[in-house]
Amino acid sequence: MELTTRKYGGRDWRKLLTTRQGTAAVAAACAIVAAGILIFAMNRYRHNVSNEGSPHTVLVATGLIQKGTAGDAIASGALFKPTSIPGKQVSTGAIADTSILRGRVAATDIYPGQQLTAADFMASGGLVSELAPAQRAMTITVTSARGMVGQVETGDRVDVYADLESTNHGGGYVVLLMSNVLVLKAPNAQNHVLGSPESANQEGTATLNVNDSQAGELAFAADNGKLWLALRPANATLAPNATGAVSSNTLLQGRKPATAGGVR
Repeated sequence: MELTTRKYGGRDWRKLLTTRQGTAAVAAACAIVAAGILIFAMNRYRHNVSNEGSPHTVLVATGLIQKGTAGDAIASGALFKPTSIPGKQVSTGAIADTSILRGRVAATDIYPGQQLTAADFMASGGLVSELAPAQRAMTITVTSARGMVGQVETGDRVDVYADLESTNHGGGYVVLLMSNVLVLKAPNAQNHVLGSPESANQEGTATLNVNDSQAGELAFAADNGKLWLALRPANATLAPNATGAVSSNTLLQGRKPATAGGVR
């Protein structure tokens, strides 16, 4: 049986290796390949060394970030600082862009000086991802008219007024309880048709973002009076006297009674 031999460029490699010239050619080719591999490896090594020595900017915690803290709150509350460190000291998955924190919460406690990494955060649903450490989400009951149902939307800002007539036996008063409050969930009223005569007094709920010192005030006002929501424009201002309590006495103070023609 005639053995089939592999040929390259029309030449039999085995015959080529039997000659001094052929052996030298094969050795030279192997040397060239080895040199190419060495050059590639050296370039990769230099690149890695360069990356390890060059500075990288990452986010480093400036204080304790507790497990469950919302990423949005971390970003808005400046609970970190961008820090330049050598590449070889950068943790795996280190975060350099705050947009990565949006819609996520801390999966574990992050300590001061620790780099923020992707593994430290997990996806989260619900309101907790929208709250800073000192913020609280509270749901209140409002009527359709007082809560501006159908007009106030999630993400709007409102002023909250409290009608505390039930706590003041002298006639009651209305006071600006808090201003520029974020609406986390728009007020809704159930089981009625908007615009119907009975809809104005139908009760619904709204969820507001308040700070920890306002939560108790809002709870007291909701339990002992009535609440009004006043929709604010983006460029809203507040008059110096807007925070004072309004009663029947202050409302009429300094006003002249109307004449028969409606002219004061």
